[in-house]
Amino acid sequence: MPRKLPSLNALKAFEAAVRHGTTVGAAAEIGVTHGAISRQIQQLEDWIGRPLFKRETGRLVVTDAGAAYAEIAGRALDLLHDGTQALLDVSDNVVRVTTTASFASEWLMLRLSDFQSQHPHIEIWVEEGKEIVNPRSGGCDLAIRMGLGDWPGVHVELLMGDRLFPVCAPEIAGQLAHPGNLGKFLLFHDDDPHAQWSRWLSQASIDMTPAIAKRFDRGPRFASSSMLLRAAAAGQGVALARERLAESWLESGKLVRPFPTSVELENAYWLVTRHGIEPRRPLRIFIAWLRQQAGASHNS
Repeated sequence: MPRKLPSLNALKAFEAAVRHGTTVGAAAEIGVTHGAISRQIQQLEDWIGRPLFKRETGRLVVTDAGAAYAEIAGRALDLLHDGTQALLDVSDNVVRVTTTASFASEWLMLRLSDFQSQHPHIEIWVEEGKEIVNPRSGGCDLAIRMGLGDWPGVHVELLMGDRLFPVCAPEIAGQLAHPGNLGKFLLFHDDDPHAQWSRWLSQASIDMTPAIAKRFDRGPRFASSSMLLRAAAAGQGVALARERLAESWLESGKLVRPFPTSVELENAYWLVTRHGIEPRRPLRIFIAWLRQQAGASHNS
């Protein structure tokens, strides 16, 4: 029996519109106008004979039937994409990874030579990005992200946890006999709301009155952990650092821990891949290596 299928272009437009929540987002992904997306959706609805969206004051609200159909369409498009890629890239041994600049420079890049020596036939391409990998974009194979791991529509696997503690140049550490002395130095901050000095100070049994909290909230702010660590290593102040990202600085002696107290982070590092798709063999090899490196880092 011949398959009864709608237009592939219409199906792609519909699935993207549901995923993005707007025809504008779908148009940007596919590379057409949002008017073209609207026409494709209308064509699909006419072909099926029922509405897939509710039109509410200019907004598209997917119906229950439309949401269920979009999920089926997404899985089918994923299979078609991966099957096509396998055919086109039979010898494709490239693994495309996206992660933050700080994690790439302070953890991943320092270890990649080990992977390349073990697997010289696999190429690792690293790109900077803070967004969660789009499970159907085909733009990358793996995202390494820090968070709670509760992102919808993707497969997530815990890579490793992390904790916070102060770090500074050795010459500053000699002047920090007690956590209370921290107020005499510049305290560095980054843009992570979970990495706040007040959390560590409370753990270190500092009485956090409003006046003290305000004093410790002052200081330079940096957009990334890499900037934070470099400023601390230059002797400019004290940074509240993530252990995983500060490892190489501590091992080299450029940074030291003035106090043993640390705070466990709720956020962890996660491996994010496309949901419901078996990873290619090069990606499976790379993920296994990442697990090994995370374990070795934790035990060092």
